Amino acid sequence: MMCWITLDRALDLAGRHLISDRHTARWHRERQAVADFVDTRCFSERLNSYVRSAAGDALDASLLLGLLHGYRPPDDSRMRGTVSAVQQALREGPYVNRYLRTDGVPGSEGAFLACSFWLAEALARCGRIEEAVSLMDQLVALGNDVGLYSEEIDPTTNAFLGNLPQGLSHLALVSAACAIGEATR
Repeated sequence: MMCWITLDRALDLAGRHLISDRHTARWHRERQAVADFVDTRCFSERLNSYVRSAAGDALDASLLLGLLHGYRPPDDSRMRGTVSAVQQALREGPYVNRYLRTDGVPGSEGAFLACSFWLAEALARCGRIEEAVSLMDQLVALGNDVGLYSEEIDPTTNAFLGNLPQGLSHLALVSAACAIGEATR
């Protein structure tokens, strides 16, 4: 999905004459090839969701970025299914795990706060405003004494893990807040 988004953004930049347009025909072809691959090989009918890798069945919260960055619109049934699948499989209270499979890196991880904010934004964009606001309220309450967020949080103890402060967590918070604000107007 992110390859499709990259090509889509390159086409947009070329269309606005901000970069050279000499490769646009190729970028159009490749963007379509990527979409064909993702839609045929990276979607699980059983889960009614896009999945982490081709022919797999593992979910990854980064799939929400497909919706947030316009791979498919919020009313697309596959994207809605992906939002629901991520919410059901990866969410624990306000916390969203990036994924649940082992990744070969020693140690354990907490829930990624950016993923939690991505879910709040995705819910808002899909018109599930009450759920988005409820999740956002829970997440905002997790900020430390000066309103900062870390990279991860331990769902059991609420202890911050990883980098603090974490720019990605804060960017995801702002983007989710903006989406909720737009959806409530």
